[in-house]
Amino acid sequence: MSKKYFLPIIGLALCSAVAIGVAHAVYATEPLAKTYQVDFFNNYLREEFTLSNGTKGKGNNLLYKSVEAMQGTLLTKPEDPTRARYDFLGWYLEEKCETVWNFDSDRVEGNMRLFAKWGIAQEDEGNEPPYTPPSTVLAESASTSYELDSVMHFKVNNNVLNLPTAALAKLDANKDNVLPLMEYRVKASKTITAVYADSKITVTCDGQNQVITVKDDSINLKMDNTNYETKAKKYEANALIEESYHVMLAGSSSIEFWESSKEDLNPIVSYNHGIGGTTIEEWDTKLNQRLVFPYKPKMVVYYVGINNVINSKQDATTIWNNLKNFFDHTHEALPNTKVQYIMMNLIPGYKTYFDTINAVNANVTEYQKSNTWLTLINPGTALLKENGEPNAAYFRTDGLHLSYYGYVVWGGIIKESIVKGLENN
Repeated sequence: MSKKYFLPIIGLALCSAVAIGVAHAVYATEPLAKTYQVDFFNNYLREEFTLSNGTKGKGNNLLYKSVEAMQGTLLTKPEDPTRARYDFLGWYLEEKCETVWNFDSDRVEGNMRLFAKWGIAQEDEGNEPPYTPPSTVLAESASTSYELDSVMHFKVNNNVLNLPTAALAKLDANKDNVLPLMEYRVKASKTITAVYADSKITVTCDGQNQVITVKDDSINLKMDNTNYETKAKKYEANALIEESYHVMLAGSSSIEFWESSKEDLNPIVSYNHGIGGTTIEEWDTKLNQRLVFPYKPKMVVYYVGINNVINSKQDATTIWNNLKNFFDHTHEALPNTKVQYIMMNLIPGYKTYFDTINAVNANVTEYQKSNTWLTLINPGTALLKENGEPNAAYFRTDGLHLSYYGYVVWGGIIKESIVKGLENN
């Protein structure tokens, strides 16, 4: 594109207009400097998506600001973006933030994108409170020197202990002193020890030995769905990396796809063991035992039930009965663990299930009134429009899973509940 300059030329020799003395216009051209578009991206979450036509892609950013700039000019630095619990470290040419853009010397030579770089802020406020283990003191009037309830929340039956893969790994890693993995009480006047060798735990107290045979129970806890089984094994492979006595996130796809949960919950230490597609029954009978109990969490946060609604198409009564059993069994196994339940979201692509979701959530609310060990979190209300319909902006194109925006809102409310729950020891 070029600018046109109007140049009036008065002259009789130029054309036939001489006879009438009309001035003619001649146009001269001069190249214009090009205008380019510069997009600034927040550079948060690398979220995969599938369009309705089946095309797969990756939307890894939110657009922070878009400006136009003339070729060869300096960019005006925008106001620094902000992010909870992060420090903004500058604008870079790549997502990996390797080449910083210098606003004082770098000049625009084409359309381009700039990406924000973030560093986790070192902040004292909100630090995870230390774990306070339950008392192990047994009354001196007790008939025995000690009482053993369980090992990593697995009951000992007739001196036989059945354990899943993660529990076996933790047991072997602590074989010289198994006591930290046990739920027990002992008289203050007595000394107790527990060691693990040759598939046996030997508990010694007051000159007496209790020998417990340990068996591998992984075959009985294997998932029928091979995809779920693969994911469960992947989590179990990290059993020795993930420490005990922290916060465990467990449940279906809304947990699994919360890829930034560790960073979002920082400085709270958390582990995410979500498996998309799983049901209440699968967590109740197999996955709790494999992916929650062995870690002796001081808090566990669940999101389960939505697949019972959508995939299993169970009615509200059936889902609630399954959920109640799950709550009861979890509390029985983890009596000293704080349990929080994320109530089911209304989702834009599945309006026909709203009545079922609301009915189950109502039952959960009523149940919690007489079971105060359970804390309910209802972040789904923040994902609704004023008319009570779910806001599609908070969900991916499938109308089911949360988008980045959705996790900002949803996850923020969940963190507030977790922090409050940990502080109220």
